[in-house]
Amino acid sequence: MRATFGVQVLVAVVILTLVTYVGWIVLDNVFYRQQAQPIAFPHDLHAGQRQIACQYCHRGVNHADIAGVPSVQECMDCHQAIPKLLKESVEVQKLKGYWDRKEPIKWFKVYQLPEHVRFSHQAHIARGFDCAYCHGQVQEMKVLKFPWTSAWWHSPGTMGWCLQCHRDNKGPQDCSACHK
Repeated sequence: MRATFGVQVLVAVVILTLVTYVGWIVLDNVFYRQQAQPIAFPHDLHAGQRQIACQYCHRGVNHADIAGVPSVQECMDCHQAIPKLLKESVEVQKLKGYWDRKEPIKWFKVYQLPEHVRFSHQAHIARGFDCAYCHGQVQEMKVLKFPWTSAWWHSPGTMGWCLQCHRDNKGPQDCSACHK
C-alpha cells in the first residue's frame, strides 16, 4: 500500500510539473504573443541614439491616463524637416506611405493591462517615476517588448509587482485605487 501511495505522489508531481510547464508556454506564447507592428519602429534609434525623450512622442503621459502614440503628422513633422530622414529606411518609406494615403497607423498595444485595471501615466509621472521603471530600457530595444521576467507574477504590470511598488513608495493600497 505504501509503495502505491509513493507512486501516486510521484505521478501527481510529474503531472503538476507538466501542466505548469505547458501552462507557461501557453501563457507566454498565446496570451502574451506580440503582434508585429505595421512599422518596425526603432526605439533604440529614437530614444537611444537620438535621445528623444519619451514625452516628446507619448505626449499624454503628463496630463492623461494613457501615454498615447504619435500621429502620422507628428512623425512626419520631424522626417519632413530633415530631408535625409525621408530616405533613411524601408520603415520610413512605410511611414511616408501612410502620410501620402492620409491613413492613420494602426499600432498594436504592447503593454496591455486587464480591462478591470485602472492605470494613470499622469499620476505616476507626477510622482517622479521614470518610464523605464515599468517599461524597461526602451532606448536599448530594437523591438519594444513587455519586460516579463521568468517569475511572471512579479513582472511589471502584474498585481504583485504593482502592489509591491505601491508598498515601497507609499502609494495607495486599497483595491479601488487600481481596480474599476
